[in-house]
Amino acid sequence: MEKNYKRYAIYYVPTENPELDLFGKCWLGWDPYKGVETTKSDLSKLPSFKKFSSLVLTPKQYGFHGTIKAPFRLKNEYTYNDLENKVREISKQIQSFHLDKLVIKKLGNFIALTPSKNLKVNDVSNKFVEGLDFLRDDLSEDEIKKRNPHKLSFNQKKKLFKWGYPYVFNEFKFHLTLTGKLRIEEIDNVYKYLQTILKSVNLRKIHFKSICIFGQKTDEKFYFIKKINFTHSKH
Repeated sequence: MEKNYKRYAIYYVPTENPELDLFGKCWLGWDPYKGVETTKSDLSKLPSFKKFSSLVLTPKQYGFHGTIKAPFRLKNEYTYNDLENKVREISKQIQSFHLDKLVIKKLGNFIALTPSKNLKVNDVSNKFVEGLDFLRDDLSEDEIKKRNPHKLSFNQKKKLFKWGYPYVFNEFKFHLTLTGKLRIEEIDNVYKYLQTILKSVNLRKIHFKSICIFGQKTDEKFYFIKKINFTHSKH
């Protein structure tokens, strides 16, 4: 399996909330479970923005998700099976919980859904970031450049080189990305449209009871590989 994917990532995906899951697939135009484009036909109205597809081009590549451990390459001495086994081991230490209500927010120059409080999500991310890091290959020079280290804070830059990603631990802010980078003149219109359409989506008591392993193929898109439930799930 590992030969088919060049990078792996650990994501939260809202499979326990069909409304939110369907919205994400339709909004981004990508179904990572089936590995197919979606037509957005399930949305009542498409936004009237020019070049709508360009607004979601970047998040579409990854699929609708909340990052738990950012994409990384495996070291040569490890395989996908090593990754899955370790993910299962870590998942046994985690108890399911409910996210606080998700709210739509402007995070700099993009828009995302984020819980009002996310301390429990932080704990989950911390476990996977640290627990899987021995499998992660070092960043290449190109991968480092893509992170624009000159624009990062000192703390973020240290994390980039130590953990392969600048937004971990005390820099981590859980969110489900809805757009790529937006221009000042378009972000308000997109934000208002999303506020309207999300009124019909249940954003309360999102059950966080599992994580998913995703893999990136040579077409740069990420595909669903495996869903793993937390062992200590509440019943």
